[in-house]
Amino acid sequence: MKTFRFLKTLALVFGVGVVSLPAEDQSFLNILYIVNDDQGWGDLGSQGHPFLKTPNLDRLAVMGCTLTDFYVTGPVCSPSRVGMVTGRIQNRFGLNQLINAGEKERLPLFQYIPPEEPTLPRLLQKAGYTTAHIGKWHCSFPERPGSPRMWDYGYDYAAVLNAGRHNSYKDSGWDESVNHKTTRIQTPGQWSADVYVDKAIDFISKAGDKPFFVNLWSFAPHQEVDASDEYRALYKDRTESEQYFCGAITQMDAAYGRLFDFLEQQGLMEKTIIIFTSDNGPEPHLITWSDRARGSAGGLRGAKHELYDGGIRAPGLIVWPGVTKPGSVIHTPVWTPDIAATLCDYVHEKPPAEYPFDGVNIEPLLEGKPFTRKDPMYWQAPWRGTSLRDGTEDTSPPLALRDGRWKMLCNDDFTGIELYNMEIDMNEKWNMKDEYPEVTEKLLAEMKVRYADVNGPYSREADIFSPDIKLPNGKKVSDYPIYAAPGLAVIESEAEAQQSSDFN
Repeated sequence: MKTFRFLKTLALVFGVGVVSLPAEDQSFLNILYIVNDDQGWGDLGSQGHPFLKTPNLDRLAVMGCTLTDFYVTGPVCSPSRVGMVTGRIQNRFGLNQLINAGEKERLPLFQYIPPEEPTLPRLLQKAGYTTAHIGKWHCSFPERPGSPRMWDYGYDYAAVLNAGRHNSYKDSGWDESVNHKTTRIQTPGQWSADVYVDKAIDFISKAGDKPFFVNLWSFAPHQEVDASDEYRALYKDRTESEQYFCGAITQMDAAYGRLFDFLEQQGLMEKTIIIFTSDNGPEPHLITWSDRARGSAGGLRGAKHELYDGGIRAPGLIVWPGVTKPGSVIHTPVWTPDIAATLCDYVHEKPPAEYPFDGVNIEPLLEGKPFTRKDPMYWQAPWRGTSLRDGTEDTSPPLALRDGRWKMLCNDDFTGIELYNMEIDMNEKWNMKDEYPEVTEKLLAEMKVRYADVNGPYSREADIFSPDIKLPNGKKVSDYPIYAAPGLAVIESEAEAQQSSDFN
């Protein structure tokens, strides 16, 4: 594929060689987990985008591994991000839609990750890491009364972007948490891209002898997308919408470059695992509330909000010193719960037995060794699409399953079956359910098993508004203090509700 032949050219440009093993004076490698927002599978130079400039993320593709079939656990922000933090399918604990207190009819069961659930930073803390989250969060409202705080999830330091989508690129507010105390700060006149990286560099500089784990979660290129004149000018020959969209990605990429340069100068690049992805696919170009949505799913069918691959397949780059091979490309399906499982296996930590990860250790796969996955990857998305300006709606079936080369989608009553061979039809155009009845029967049976497994007594969409659902720990939803009424989170003011509704 021309997309990945491009990596060889990049390797020559950057002159990247094999990254050496970490020094013996550090027991574990550092971990940098970078997530952009609504950046499509095709929105990278190394993925073959015809004009988008991402030279610093392209460096990661050259230094490490590109995972072509990398998936997230949900087609919108909150479910996907919660899957990253917990390593579990978020539907298991009812967090199957956006955490969005301003839209009460769309409230999920929880407005935060339940405290009983394992989290990657908490497990890494047990292994001796100092941990930070910087940027967008959208897994809870940590400063709302009754909600767990960032330190409850395992973060020693957090700087959470506290702004609606209209002011998340510049002049933003932040909730900065350290030593179990949170301070609200403003960054007037500063671009958030620079603030993210400044705070990451500051945290890493203070890590001392401990290995660090940093979640660096950018808001770019989420709508309403914005970029400085300097970066929009790089696309002066494109449409205004493309100037803003591509400018925002390139501006964020430049900030990442500054962070990578810092790691190299400090001798930390060869001691750091770097992971890059996005939380879901790009917004459809015809969304009703913005004319700057110009993301690319790279030819995949669908977009954000959908379970076709355009909504749930994301860019996947991993640099792991001593494990990944420079410029390597892996086509085996992988998803974000695998990242949590792999990192925790690496540091010899496991989640509680009653809350197992939905991922597996992919370190052998990254090393080029034989790899098998026991259970297929499974998705369930009650939010099935979004309305477009032309009066149509982008939509997909609400259930999906990927097992090796095969992907199945269907309705939640198991009708409307679609079956695709992703090795020859990555665009999901040819429904092959009739041509392969045995495969269809096998995967449909597996779909029903996964549906029953994931949909415990407190995760069914029909039960979203019931406060009396019992959880596995014996509690009821109403026992959690954030809930003042069935399905209604505590909101301190109308302004807060409006700000919350800006996050999607």
